[in-house]
Amino acid sequence: MSAISRRSLLGLTAAAATAAVAGCSTAEPQSTAEQTITWWDHNVNLQKVNQAAYDAFTAKTEIKVEYTYHQTAKIGQALQLAKQSNQQPDVHSTAGLGASIPSLIADGWFSPIEWPEEVKQRFESLGGLVEGLHSFDGKLYTFPIFADRQYVAATWFNRDMITEAGLDPANPPKTFDEFRAACRTVQDTQKPASGMILSLAHTGRMAEHLNSLAMGAGFQGTNGTLFKTGEFAYHDDAYVAVFEFLASLQADKLIFPGSSSLDDQTARVRWAAGAAGFYLDGPWCSGTVQTEAKQFLPSVDVGPMVQPEAGRPVVAYRGQGGGNYFISGSSKLAAEASELLTGLTTKEYWTGIADAMAQPPYDLSVVEGSAAVEPWKRLIGWFADSVFIAPQAVLRNPDIQRVNRHSKAVKPGLGELLQGVFSGQVTDIRGALKKLSDDSARDREQALQKAVAEGAEVEEDDWAFPDWKPATDYTVQR
Repeated sequence: MSAISRRSLLGLTAAAATAAVAGCSTAEPQSTAEQTITWWDHNVNLQKVNQAAYDAFTAKTEIKVEYTYHQTAKIGQALQLAKQSNQQPDVHSTAGLGASIPSLIADGWFSPIEWPEEVKQRFESLGGLVEGLHSFDGKLYTFPIFADRQYVAATWFNRDMITEAGLDPANPPKTFDEFRAACRTVQDTQKPASGMILSLAHTGRMAEHLNSLAMGAGFQGTNGTLFKTGEFAYHDDAYVAVFEFLASLQADKLIFPGSSSLDDQTARVRWAAGAAGFYLDGPWCSGTVQTEAKQFLPSVDVGPMVQPEAGRPVVAYRGQGGGNYFISGSSKLAAEASELLTGLTTKEYWTGIADAMAQPPYDLSVVEGSAAVEPWKRLIGWFADSVFIAPQAVLRNPDIQRVNRHSKAVKPGLGELLQGVFSGQVTDIRGALKKLSDDSARDREQALQKAVAEGAEVEEDDWAFPDWKPATDYTVQR
């Protein structure tokens, strides 16, 4: 099936909840004799290219693939419930699970992917399969399908609405002040539309936006961690500036009033329906519009990430990416699923990703000849110039993954803190961010101690890269 029905989802949720209470499974694992691989993900704009891979696999093996789509904000809970009731899909993405991949492996979530060397070699010229990102303890669990250079807070806008408001779509806002003024102009001239819309209920996605905007505001690290020292610094001026910027938009009533209850899917659909002029989102925005609101696609345009002041280039950092799909640890068709996943390792597949305008494909050479719209191609070109490869502790010391097994999601995180700022519960922004830094440091410390007790050779300095230089790609010195 192409999407899960509301009735089916409610049925699964009820069954899983009953199983959790009873402490037992409500269903037996899928029989191998059924020869059907189940697949869950949140990638609405990959459905077409993935279906082509399913069809080719079924034609070759006569094994069917049953696909279920879950919203990004809900798939994590659905997977947790499915694991509790022993109803996991054979293949799935990991959005919303929160825990690190090593800790999920340790908890039995995944089975290794069994591929011949010929398939693994397809990745070598583009970066390769990396221990600590794709392989763990020498076993392959996932693989990249997207390029590393990207950020998640591009300034998407309704070109028609912006034009009608008297603004120049060829010169979108680049600074916080310009963005605030543009939102006010849209709201004043395009009633009842708001200046911008946010997916505030989707705290994970909001955290991604905040981390990206903080880098654009000058933070010299990723995910709250400074590159040179390895310290957590969510309370850095850059993060404070981003929080204060968004809070000012809310105080000026320039944000769609219902944003506090919206996840990314509903916010994007509301934006496409004319609820607001601007929407912050990742590179997948136009592809998701193409799938969910195709009539709006000709009106979609994009600007670069906004930053506090003019006169400097946009700069962001991103480490080498992990994988998108994993084989369930409970799958009875792990070998067959491994063969299915080989269909996601070809130039034809990466071209299909570009056609669908998802995240930039692993092989960027296919972008120019793809069927993607010009704004998406333009954004991917900006990424190539403005996003630099970040240092990653796990690539220098693979024992970092043993620390990650013991890491826990620190709450409240960035997304929850922004909700608190908007609701008035958080009044001291820097103080709340300092607490997040301290809580994150304590979590790393406890995870580090447990890993060392188990024999890991790792220390606090492994997260520090004193030789890192801004606006450059970092090459790991082993």
